[in-house]
This record gives sequence, C-alpha cells and structure tokens, in this order.
Amino acid sequence: MKSIFILFIGLLSLSVFYGCGDPEDAAVPNPLAKTEAHTSANTTPVNTIDETWILLTDDYVAELMKLQIPPNFFEEKDLDLREKYHHAVILKEFGDIPQVRTVIEHEINRPNTGHAVTLTPLDKESIAYLEREIIYLEAMLFLWPTESTQKTLESTKRRKRRFSVDMDNLREEDPELYVQIEREGLIETFGDIPEVHTYTKILLKILLQEPVTDGEIDAYLEAMNHLWPDREQ
Repeated sequence: MKSIFILFIGLLSLSVFYGCGDPEDAAVPNPLAKTEAHTSANTTPVNTIDETWILLTDDYVAELMKLQIPPNFFEEKDLDLREKYHHAVILKEFGDIPQVRTVIEHEINRPNTGHAVTLTPLDKESIAYLEREIIYLEAMLFLWPTESTQKTLESTKRRKRRFSVDMDNLREEDPELYVQIEREGLIETFGDIPEVHTYTKILLKILLQEPVTDGEIDAYLEAMNHLWPDREQ
C-alpha cells in the first residue's frame, strides 16, 4: 500500500491562497497548512449598517410618493433623477413596506465603481457586506420572486458562512462540517461534478485519519489534477 505519509508530504507541497480576493477563486485547498489570514483577522460581529450607510427618511419617502412620474422616465438622462423616478415607481407599486425601503436603500448605497468587490475571509467589513447583500436579496425575493434570485440568495448565505468561520480551527474541531463547507464552495466554483465529490469524500477520510486504499489515493490525486491542473506537483 502506498504510504499515507507520502500523500501528506505531497499535500504539504501544494500552494494555498487564502485571505484575499473572492472565495470563488479556484485556489488549491491544503487540508494540512495553516492560513495566516484566518488566524489574524478580526472576528468581532458587526452591525450590518455602519456610519456611512444612508438611511431612507420618512420625508424622502413622502416626497417620492408625491412625485409625478413621466411615462418615459427610463429615458431620463439625469441619472440621479432617473433613479429617483425608479424608486418612486417601486414605492407606488408596493407601498411603504420594509422590503421596499431595503431595496431603495441598497440602491442608494450601492458603489458605482464598476469593479468587483474584493472579500476577505473573517474580515468584519467583508462579512458585513455579505450580510447586507442577504438582506437585500431577501427583500428582492419578496417583491419579485424568481428562481435566479433564490439561487443567488442561497449562494450568498453559503459564502457568508464560509467567510464567518475559522476554517483552520473547524478543520480540527469538526472535520465533517469543514468538508461540507469546502464541498459547497467547490460546487459553486466548478459545478456539481464527480471530481468534487471524490475529492471531498476522500479528504474527509484523511482528516478523520481513516484508512485510505491505494485506489482512493489515486482517485483523490486524479480529482485534484482535474480541479487544479496548474497546481504544483
């Protein structure tokens, strides 16, 4: 039988990229290596609304409810005025309910950078951002229920869970939950393919220190090569 020790040495040689960028980046996970970003980040819970968040006032809502909306408001060249018309349309359609206020507040506070938001595991601002996204998506789903929004909401909740957990500690304290979270992330990155299930199934056996056969080692390495073909050998 091939030595498990040799397999572990091989795993230790893999590169791990935690701590910066989006969690969907397909970095090679190393179940044995410590990740500095996880151990040094601040994990203090934070309010989803900080001092920079613009809240919707009753006066602004009243102003929107009285606003006369032209039939071709979407052709308005003034972007601020066009957004104001859009908010008035939503308010007049659904009324002044919490979900409407959530959607309008989110759109008012949404950054217009044109760039993807960079998220970092266990970073309090990243977690707060994901919490706000969840609240927004729940409101969107209430107002305009679609399968696409439902899937995005579920994906964002899974992402927040991954970003809120110290994966180093979890790997040691609860290997089964660790592997479950890893599997969810890999499925979002690569799709629900056999290699993801092969990799995570055998990974769990390794973490639980259960016997692994030669065939399982070969299948494990083959799955890794499929998922991360550019990894260091």
